[in-house]
Amino acid sequence: MKTKIITLLILISAFHFLTGQRLIFKDKNLQKAVTENFDLNKDGSINQFEADRIENLFLAGKGITSAEDLHYFKNAKMIVMDDNNIANMSLKNMDYLQLFSCTGCKIISFKAENLKKITSLYLDNNRIENISLKSIPLINQLTVSLNKIKAIDLSSLKSLKNLNLEHNQIQKLDISQNPNLQTLNIKENPLKKTDIRKGNQDVTIFGFHYY
Repeated sequence: MKTKIITLLILISAFHFLTGQRLIFKDKNLQKAVTENFDLNKDGSINQFEADRIENLFLAGKGITSAEDLHYFKNAKMIVMDDNNIANMSLKNMDYLQLFSCTGCKIISFKAENLKKITSLYLDNNRIENISLKSIPLINQLTVSLNKIKAIDLSSLKSLKNLNLEHNQIQKLDISQNPNLQTLNIKENPLKKTDIRKGNQDVTIFGFHYY
């Protein structure tokens, strides 16, 4: 009996230690913004217990320069980070994330990987030159207008319905592997009709008349 009580006390202590640990943030502006809204115990910091309860993060215009700390918020469903200054953005292994927006953030390189539930991704008005999208099977809305993208691989985005590539530098585009695509905006790209490889889908293309 005594052994069981001791074991229980150890487990309780371990639980409080793990949930009570303060998270160490690389970006202090992100830390400040999160602490202001989600510091449940009012100790001036965020611990993992508090981070796990966050589902919606609104971090627009907070002076954030790094997104590395987002991995702490593994249960987040919506993250909005518009109007920050993040040159390199990498999102991965966020199992519950459904919507992510980072418009006007001066992003140069963007990578999304293993986002099982994301359906909407907004990356307009950045400086993106390199973009990698892998293992995001449910995405149906992708907007990356006003960037510097020259090439984009869409072959794994089987659920994609709406795609906005307006004002980029794309010269060739393959949408033959996107059977659910309904609308495509390719205005202000150096594309001709013959530069788009199209499948059997009935897609409306904005930017020129496709015959």
